[in-house]
Amino acid sequence: MGIQDRDYMKRPSDDDDDNRRGSSSDSKLEDAISGFLRRNPRFFLYVALGVGALVIAAVVVIKSQKGS
Repeated sequence: MGIQDRDYMKRPSDDDDDNRRGSSSDSKLEDAISGFLRRNPRFFLYVALGVGALVIAAVVVIKSQKGS
C-alpha cells in the first residue's frame, strides 16, 4: 500500500467543508477580484492617477473662481 492509496489523503477534512459552505459567496467574490487584478495588474495605478487628475482639476476650478 503506497502513500497514494491512503483514504485520508484523498478526502478533504470535515472542518474545511464547513468553512467553505458558509463563505462560498465570499470565496467567489475573492476569486473574481483576484482574477480581475491578475488580468489588470495596474488597475490601482490608473485609479490613483484618475483621482489625482480630478483633485488637480478641482483645485484649478476653485482657484479660477476665486480670482474672478
